[in-house]
Amino acid sequence: MARVEVTIPSVLNKNAGERKVSVEADTLKDAIDSLVKMMGNDFARKVLDSNGKPKALINIYINGRNSRFSGGLDARLNDGDSVVILPAVAGGNSKGYGYG
Repeated sequence: MARVEVTIPSVLNKNAGERKVSVEADTLKDAIDSLVKMMGNDFARKVLDSNGKPKALINIYINGRNSRFSGGLDARLNDGDSVVILPAVAGGNSKGYGYG
């Protein structure tokens, strides 16, 4: 199994600050399963849909590449890989230009 470092932002870590953890996993699914065991059901509810797949607004990157384009949950992991889990962020302006 590969040892990979996973970065989890504060919003997915009970707002307790960014967290980096090391897990052993052959695939992205294995890594996510390890994180759910480590971090609990609250993490799973924030990241996974009812089918166990990443929610539409969750982006997971492996070495900077979106996992949706590199095998999804079946993506193979190698020793030293970096996995980052990020919720999508929407922005706008405080003036509300273009609305209502």
